[in-house]
Amino acid sequence: MKNPISTKLHSESDVVVVPGVKEEDASVYRNPEDSQRLERIKKSILRHYPARKTANLNLLRKAFADSERHHAGQYRKSGEPYIFHPARVALMTAEAGMDIESAIIALLHDVIEDTEVTKEEMSAEYGDWLSEVVDGLSKAAAPSTGKSGRPLAMETYRKLITSTIKDLRTLQVKIFDRLDNMRDLGYLSRLRQRRISGETFTVYVPMAHRLGMQEISDELGALAFRYLYPKRFKASLAQVKQRIRDEEVKVNNLKGLLERHLMNARDLQHAVEPMYAQISDLVLKETPVPKALRGFKVRVSGKEDCYRALGVLNMGFRVVPNSIKDFISNPKPNRYQALHSRVFIGGEPIFISVVSKEMERVNALGILAGWEGSREELGKYYQSYLDLIDHYSDTEELRMEDVLRHAQMETLQMFTPKGEPLALPQGATVLDFAFAIHTDLGTHCDGAKMAGRRVSRFEELQDGEMVDVIVNPSATPSIAWLDHVRTTRAKLSIRRFLNTQSNLRAQDVGRKLFANELRSLEGDQDKMLKSRRFHSALKKRNLTEQQFFQQIGMQKLPIRRFMLENRLIKKEEIEKLESQETSLIRRYLAPMFKSPDPVLTLQNLEEGFIQMAQCCIPLMGDPIVGVQRTEGIAIHRIQCKNLESAEEKSLINVGWETVKKDAPIGYRLDVQLIQDRPGVLYKVSKVMRNCKVNIVDLGLNRNSRTGNASIQVELEPIPLKTFRTVIDRLRSIKEVDKISLSTKK
Repeated sequence: MKNPISTKLHSESDVVVVPGVKEEDASVYRNPEDSQRLERIKKSILRHYPARKTANLNLLRKAFADSERHHAGQYRKSGEPYIFHPARVALMTAEAGMDIESAIIALLHDVIEDTEVTKEEMSAEYGDWLSEVVDGLSKAAAPSTGKSGRPLAMETYRKLITSTIKDLRTLQVKIFDRLDNMRDLGYLSRLRQRRISGETFTVYVPMAHRLGMQEISDELGALAFRYLYPKRFKASLAQVKQRIRDEEVKVNNLKGLLERHLMNARDLQHAVEPMYAQISDLVLKETPVPKALRGFKVRVSGKEDCYRALGVLNMGFRVVPNSIKDFISNPKPNRYQALHSRVFIGGEPIFISVVSKEMERVNALGILAGWEGSREELGKYYQSYLDLIDHYSDTEELRMEDVLRHAQMETLQMFTPKGEPLALPQGATVLDFAFAIHTDLGTHCDGAKMAGRRVSRFEELQDGEMVDVIVNPSATPSIAWLDHVRTTRAKLSIRRFLNTQSNLRAQDVGRKLFANELRSLEGDQDKMLKSRRFHSALKKRNLTEQQFFQQIGMQKLPIRRFMLENRLIKKEEIEKLESQETSLIRRYLAPMFKSPDPVLTLQNLEEGFIQMAQCCIPLMGDPIVGVQRTEGIAIHRIQCKNLESAEEKSLINVGWETVKKDAPIGYRLDVQLIQDRPGVLYKVSKVMRNCKVNIVDLGLNRNSRTGNASIQVELEPIPLKTFRTVIDRLRSIKEVDKISLSTKK
């Protein structure tokens, strides 16, 4: 391998390089204390891999020597020789019970990134397995073209996750690497401390949390808190310590009471420990810490003892309804196992977690601790990360925290009709469940069956229920759906569908507007689209024909200016046409002059690109006009006063799909309430009763956090005149904020 002395920067802290240091003289730059300390770390690591039980021990010793040699002359900002960083990461992997190959990975994890050693050289020395893993732990290189479909940081995360699927040790080593860097963050500039802490909190804390590495997740969160908000961190830490002191007597009494009840079980070895609030839980909270005690952990010997202990406590105290959760028979995705319950002691609900010693070890170290499953199984576990990155980052500004948000520790455990478990966050709805199974299932979700009853697609899920999704091919996402989903996967899927539909409609509008403009200029669209000059103009703007029409439809590309700049039409012809468009009558009839036939024929009232203006809320059959905007087209009644301020060039001719005047139409209403008050549901249903309209389906969704609510009403087919009466009376209810509506397809 080459001499690795370089000027590369480490991803977390600067590598300070002492120039001119020879590899064989590297040790003279460490004082005797450093040498002794490094030797102690080596011995501590080797103790976890006894020679008689461990293969590849010589490879571990080689990794020690190579890591020390490759990082020769490199120092941390703290002044410490750089070799201590990979050595400490290797010690963490050994203490976590990981195999000897994990320690080798840890020792060499920065060699490719921070020295001149190449992936090929690493492969020649250690084999492809190690070079692939170490390369996966390195930052992604910037593309040589200077262009990329996704941000460089996202490429780095994708590279890490892809490497993890190939070798499950990659991600855990990366988290240990980040933990050691966070512990040494105090020597960096304030700006770098905040940047690295922000990334740690948004990416690595939830990642460790997802993996079940709870202790490490808590420490990473606390360290990030310390550097992001130092004053608040200090105050919060003092509050937690004071609360613990204040609650000491109460905690001891509760602990003693639990222990006395557990002694009633014969031959049950147990230990009771209080669980306190973690400082990492307070990063996003600026309110005082209400109490330190979070509950008690009961540790027993084995799985059967867990059920015995919980049974004793549940019989001795009154159980909080619906609080018992069995994560032993149904482990969480990160292999977390325990029994949870809440019991009333002295009128106060107390959280209880019962675990065995083996469960506690796995719960502390996470999914990768002693993993015995197949690579395919682990690959499936992480595939959802890659799905989000690959499917959405090319069309949206996707951040890694968005990718990880859907992977936070789930609190609801739902089941498919086949009994397969599915974990979702608190507050998730039927839509979240459907999208979690498959994008197409979510896209066409029309509700579900739960507990023997049909519920709407917006129904919040209850822990432990079986959900049977009802599919309707004509049901498709609307903007309103975004208000009723919690998971990132569902939100991104809905946005992607709406964006795709919007782009297609924008292309269609742009194509028709372009044809109308050419017609007014007495030009031929087919001839223009085939001309060499037109395609040269597109190439100059780096546009495809579809993108060209899309930009016209979204009013991002003025047609006349484009044609004039590219000499597709003479200036005199445009001036002649504009002189004919100055009269007042032509302004109000501008859409008709531009297009005798509607540019758009609306089939319903709810689309992403086409939106009903809230100032006049046109209903099907009303005389309407479209106002073109960059974000879409707003549909107004022609009597709307806001049209007076609209620019003439933005007005386009639109119309409704042809229907008989009195033909019955089925409608769906989404009635948004300013405040959820008693009796409002009765008021809404009373409107339908007085208008003699039957309700096909009715649903109420409450938001306990904001106090708002929405009512979903599906009506039988009724004449437009009757529907206008319904809308007018609903608007008169003081609790109603706005009404969104669509026709049944």
